[in-house]
Amino acid sequence: MRIMLRWWRQFGLGRDFPRVWGKPRGEPFQPRALGRALTRAAWADGRPWSNPGPSNQGPAGARRPAPHTGALLATLPEETRRAIALRLQQERSGLRAHDYEWAAGTVLCEMRLGWRPEEVHQLFASALEDLDPIRPAATSWVTAERSLELPLAAYAQLDPAEREPFQPYLRTLLAARLGCRADFATEDGRPTPEQAAFAERLRALVSTPFDPDPLLPWSEATPGDGPAPGDVPTPEGDLFARAARCGLGARLYEEPTLRLLELCASSTELRPSYQWLGRAKELFQLTPDARRPLRLLLAAGRGEPTDCRPAGRSHQGQLGERSGQLLATLAWAAVVTEDTKALQQLSRALDHHGRASLDELRPPASHFVRAGMAALAALAGESGAGQHRRLLASSSPTAARLAREELAAVRDLPAGADLKALRVPVGPYTALFEIGAKGTVELRFRNSGGRLLSGVPSQVRERYPARYAALRARLTELRAQLVTCRGALVERLHADPGTPAARWRAAFLDDPALARLGCALVWRIDGQSGPVLGRPFRRKGAQHWMLRDLAGQVHELTDDTLVRLWAPGPDEAEQAAAWRAALTALGLEQPVPQL
Repeated sequence: MRIMLRWWRQFGLGRDFPRVWGKPRGEPFQPRALGRALTRAAWADGRPWSNPGPSNQGPAGARRPAPHTGALLATLPEETRRAIALRLQQERSGLRAHDYEWAAGTVLCEMRLGWRPEEVHQLFASALEDLDPIRPAATSWVTAERSLELPLAAYAQLDPAEREPFQPYLRTLLAARLGCRADFATEDGRPTPEQAAFAERLRALVSTPFDPDPLLPWSEATPGDGPAPGDVPTPEGDLFARAARCGLGARLYEEPTLRLLELCASSTELRPSYQWLGRAKELFQLTPDARRPLRLLLAAGRGEPTDCRPAGRSHQGQLGERSGQLLATLAWAAVVTEDTKALQQLSRALDHHGRASLDELRPPASHFVRAGMAALAALAGESGAGQHRRLLASSSPTAARLAREELAAVRDLPAGADLKALRVPVGPYTALFEIGAKGTVELRFRNSGGRLLSGVPSQVRERYPARYAALRARLTELRAQLVTCRGALVERLHADPGTPAARWRAAFLDDPALARLGCALVWRIDGQSGPVLGRPFRRKGAQHWMLRDLAGQVHELTDDTLVRLWAPGPDEAEQAAAWRAALTALGLEQPVPQL
């Protein structure tokens, strides 16, 4: 009996309006007599169903007929009805409904109440209280839809000309609903059909000049569709799309982001056209605020926002084809802006994908890595960037230096590889640096069968872009290094004061590329019995360099032995001819005209 009496007092005839679960957020509705009349009407409407409680206050409850409450509210003026709705909305804050007044909420949503814009602002402000307007925190959608029924109904009753100021509220709601932190309180974590339909209703209310959803789709499976999206990513909800929506939040539907995405959607090439780069530069000049979403989108290229708690479930998978193309154009946009933070985020995303797999990249990730490195190379002013390098030639020295630093950071060689080696494995291929007699260098490839290929295998370009970029960078370094070395040899040929053997070995022989030049020359030392001429020589497996003369005799060198490049005099013509014949027999051509 006591339990029945307590329940009667809480939900029955004597209860003030609105009835809430826990502590009310405001005073009872005034006049109290009207509030209690609403309570009695709701009591009468609820008798045919189970007792009111949190478990049946969802969308199904909103569809129940409430004739007694409707009859009472029909007798009241519009101003009083709006006051009742505003008081009820106070108990539906933070996207949570704490009340039991499903009947009043249902009827008020169906009535024309003559809402004024300032009152609709109050409704939305109450519904979104304590929520971040850009990236709403984790939200339970058990009662969220019921907490929004009054604001959305009031919004629908406004004149079309009065609705534009409410777009920020709607963008926040859409970010909360489509964000990875939405909690649907279902066993598999996926929305029910009613919740999925509510998301479509919200999206229809957000007006955008460009629809970003095809670029950054969010796939939501309903019960019975198989594994949850977090377990098996679908093409419609890949890693980048989820992370981008999570990082952007409500900014996804703001004008700067939309203009940036519209620009990036217009190109799918590895290297965009001149016209596209010009449009990108114009966009960032006219819309400086587009730099912020650019940074956020590039940060999403790693797929794991650092401040997202459920990242372990929601941020899994791989890039989809469209996401790889979008990231590629975002990389070129970062280069056009010369924005330091955007370039750093680009470098981190490239490093994430370029080193994620030790064998092969999937095509979407490969497309992004190749485009990103090409963009950084163009900004850095490296050779081989073509027209894009010329277009970006006016870039600031600071931006070019940063691009070179970031490019060096993401280039890849196998772990533990000898950076001076002339052979580097690249998947099933082997890269070779062929050193010519005059100091020329060419990058060639052999297949797994040992056959020398005429060009660069497409698989190397597409599947190993980071390693191929590292090889091209090494090729540039080698060419510059060999040009410097040949210049030093020409000077020594005319006047060589001598170099201690330790420094001589380090300068001309320890590097395999330089050894190709140094070993084709004849050097001179002062031996115990007089001058000694010889070519550099070392035994198989040894590290120590010596000189071997024409007779085949080997001469040891101490670290302080002075070594000079031999310049034959007029009286040494016979020796020069003998050495020339010996080198010809070995098939060696000298890098400088010594003999």
